Amino acid sequence: MRYLYLLLFIFTTLSAVAQTVEGNPSGYVQGSVYDSITKDPIPFVTVRLLNEADSSYIKGVATNEKGNFKLSVTTGKYILEASFLGYKRFLQNFNISTQNPGYSFGNIYLVENTIQLKDAIVEAKVPDILVKGDTIEYNATSYKSQESDMLQDIIKNMPGVEIDAQGNISANGKPVKKILVDGKEFFGNDIPMALANLPANMIKKLQLYKEESETAKVTGFKDKDPDQVLNLVVKEELKQSIFGEVKAGYGSDDRYANKAIINYMRNDNQVSLVGEMSNTNDNGYPMGMDNGIEKNKNLGANIYLQPSEKIRVGGSIRYANNDNLMETKTNTQTFLSSGDRFSKQDASYRSKRENANLGMNLQWKPDSLTTIFARSYISLNNTKNIQSSTNLSYVAEKDTTSGYSNSQSKGDGYNINNFVTIGRKLNDKGRTVSFTFNNSIRKDNSKGTNYSQTTYSEGKDDKIIDQQNKTDNNTSNYTLSLSYVEPLGKDHRLQFAYSYGVNNSERMRDVRKKDGAGNYTILDTAYARNTENRYVNQNISLNFQTTKEKYNYTIGLSIDPSYSRSKVSIADSIIENLKQNVINFSPTLNFSYQPNDHTNLDISYSGSTSQPGITQLSADTVIVSALSKYYGNPNLKPSYSNNFNVYYRKSDYASNRYMMLSGGFNYTFNNIVDYTLIDDLGNSTNTYRNVSGNMGANINFIFNTPLRNKKFTIDNSTYANYYKNIGYTNGEEAKTHNIVLSEKVSGKFKVDKLETRLELGMTYNITKNNLSNVQDRNTSNYNIQHSVLWKLPYDFSIQNFLNMTYYAGYGNDFKKKEILWNASVSKLFLKKKRGTLKVEFYDILNDRNNLSRYVSSNYMSDSRTNSINRYFMFSFSYKFNIIKSKGKSNDGDIDELEYN
Repeated sequence: MRYLYLLLFIFTTLSAVAQTVEGNPSGYVQGSVYDSITKDPIPFVTVRLLNEADSSYIKGVATNEKGNFKLSVTTGKYILEASFLGYKRFLQNFNISTQNPGYSFGNIYLVENTIQLKDAIVEAKVPDILVKGDTIEYNATSYKSQESDMLQDIIKNMPGVEIDAQGNISANGKPVKKILVDGKEFFGNDIPMALANLPANMIKKLQLYKEESETAKVTGFKDKDPDQVLNLVVKEELKQSIFGEVKAGYGSDDRYANKAIINYMRNDNQVSLVGEMSNTNDNGYPMGMDNGIEKNKNLGANIYLQPSEKIRVGGSIRYANNDNLMETKTNTQTFLSSGDRFSKQDASYRSKRENANLGMNLQWKPDSLTTIFARSYISLNNTKNIQSSTNLSYVAEKDTTSGYSNSQSKGDGYNINNFVTIGRKLNDKGRTVSFTFNNSIRKDNSKGTNYSQTTYSEGKDDKIIDQQNKTDNNTSNYTLSLSYVEPLGKDHRLQFAYSYGVNNSERMRDVRKKDGAGNYTILDTAYARNTENRYVNQNISLNFQTTKEKYNYTIGLSIDPSYSRSKVSIADSIIENLKQNVINFSPTLNFSYQPNDHTNLDISYSGSTSQPGITQLSADTVIVSALSKYYGNPNLKPSYSNNFNVYYRKSDYASNRYMMLSGGFNYTFNNIVDYTLIDDLGNSTNTYRNVSGNMGANINFIFNTPLRNKKFTIDNSTYANYYKNIGYTNGEEAKTHNIVLSEKVSGKFKVDKLETRLELGMTYNITKNNLSNVQDRNTSNYNIQHSVLWKLPYDFSIQNFLNMTYYAGYGNDFKKKEILWNASVSKLFLKKKRGTLKVEFYDILNDRNNLSRYVSSNYMSDSRTNSINRYFMFSFSYKFNIIKSKGKSNDGDIDELEYN
């Protein structure tokens, strides 16, 4: 808790300092929005200010009750966008200069957006999915069911978007790196925090796009491979209010789920407070995100302030306490030319972790030519782990080998990261220069015990390992980057970039075994090691970029020299002292074509270098279990991967149809792979080698369309993936070919009082290996899922979820099927229906079955993980939403208003 108090004090102090910063905006834009027919003012119209160069979002506001708006802006070229449901979008360019700092649009008249069908006029429905340039926009209302839904409940129904067991989001096969709220970070890149705590009813739409780095933002030169982010656009009526939710729940088997979130929004300022205490893995999911059984305590605050047009300050502080128990049952088949070896393991892992972190970020424009981005992150942690396992290993018609292991450890550490980018415009034609510095310092200390016993059935003596160990890890790195952009005419630019990075790491592992008196005093030289590594990476790149109205492209070439040194020692004795130099060349190509507002084609190629990790280089032998150990390879070279991707997206506003077709291919040189030696008794020793030839390919197709009356919607998702993995087993090259085919079709029917969804899915996994004589390793998963929400009179609701899965091709130790049935009954009450009483039933048939398959070059494994099974829970939740009263606007006082 001392970490929490310290970080809370720092965060409060920095926030107070940020609020005292003052600045004077250099201009403004204003206007009034009316209906073109009735001439009545339209309140709550979304008014957005966009950058004229790339249409990126800068800021926004909603019109007041009189239809008026006013935005403060700096000098520059902009696009004003005004949009409201049922009306055609208004767009117009304008300029702000020092000579003309104010711009008035006067009266803006929005035209109704209707479609004529013979003698009837049908109001235009907002599409479920809409493509806007390089942005995919999801209508939140189409994927939200209940008032109690959270962000994760929306995402689980969005085509092409998936959430894995750890809460990571992937969209169209690419990871989503962070979640933004109106373009502002929410608890940094803590995606699970956002998924579980942001209420769905605050979200108007979800925007999926690639966010340019800070360097790209200050230079205007697009990144080669920007991060994919998910931006949540908040409903305009909530942007001048305090809103949130509190929830308390208690159920059978002493299950509980309590949480609270409070949000304050005022123009571009945001503050969020989050608290949670639960032991139900409370993520609102009927499927997925199972990581054993957890107890969680979380307390955090997220803040974003804009004291002036020149400065924006954001940050977050969080304290988390997690207690997790994971039990796994795993069957592994190792591919051997002499006959495959089969292993079975039952493992239990208990982890207690306490973590406190503080993050701050700053955007400052001291003048119209200079932009500064800065961010800092501090994390403190301590952990306690207990792990035990039993193992059984055998080859057909041969004796078996069994083992038992138990290890315990506790440790603490900290992580500090700093980043700053300074960009400067040298003229008004696009000449820019930027400088970036980032560094990090990480320290982790742990100590514990390790015991294992291996029993052989051939009369060989048992093997016992009994150790105490202490490990200290220290890592520090820094990178300096410089970028210069020279415009070549109106549409062309040339960029020269250089970066120099240094990474130093040290690992000191002291391992002791028992002496004659039973004390751990003897140095175990087989496992004790001190390892020092140093990497120096440079990048020299030249890139050419063209930007036209309907297309843009970037062509570049990078030279990547790298140097590495690894020294391994015991006490004062040096065992190894290795050095190596590698030079890689990285050509890049990015092409984007946008023939109209709702169609986009992206083609990209990139190459990248990855350095081996400290454990992969260190000769330090690590005991994994009674039957397994591994050590690193100091001779490893950096790997170099080539990636080629194509994306095509199209939506039609009138028909509400959306289609996405994508494909990718990757090939890796010097890929770091496992090199495994297995003796006749099943003892395995694992290390690493470089190999070229590992590759992968994928094709994805997504289609979404409503039927004619727009009440029925059909979704289709098709995925095909191919992987070639090369490794080594007992000195022989092992090649595994893996094909994964997946098809999912769903239909949704939605009216005011009833929503139902039926989904059919199938996944087929094919695995072939050149060393194995056993060829039937194919698995199939068949899935039928149905959900229904029925809103009854007197504000009652019934929700039912049924998922049936059949598993084919797995080992006989695993269940072949699963029927997961969840149901709930809820009642809205209190003033404006802000309160909800709910009774929920989870896994009614007590039939949960979490199966997964992993395939590598020399083995494949099937695993089942424990989860929370059948229980019920009563809960009460209360939502509140208050608009600030008697606040000054551009048009005078606003009376107090409240919304549900």
